[in-house]
Amino acid sequence: MLQVSAAIIRDTEGQILICRRGPGGNCAYLWEFPGGKQEEGETPEDCLIRECREELGIEIVSDGLYERLSYSYPDRTICFHFFNAHIRKGEPEIRVHSELKWVHPGDLVPESFCPADIAMVRRLKNQN
Repeated sequence: MLQVSAAIIRDTEGQILICRRGPGGNCAYLWEFPGGKQEEGETPEDCLIRECREELGIEIVSDGLYERLSYSYPDRTICFHFFNAHIRKGEPEIRVHSELKWVHPGDLVPESFCPADIAMVRRLKNQN
């Protein structure tokens, strides 16, 4: 099973950072939470910190595991580790995504996200 870490990064106003995928590959042009695949020997939190550094140019601090969910695509099953986090250093940069934005949880639109993220988006939206 593929292990993936994703960050629910909140700003001081409670908004969440979301990232839009570019063309090609799975989920082209859909929104997602920043993160990525865990490498061998890496903990889920180490993966989260590395991916945010590589993809966004920021240093984050994990505020703990928010939820662990599994999602089955036709060709594989993925275990997602969603962590609450905040930025310690830097401003998010567009490096691998086509767009970044901060949104209030109540303004999240589940259908605009990658299928594996929809359950988390609904949970965040409903808790608002």
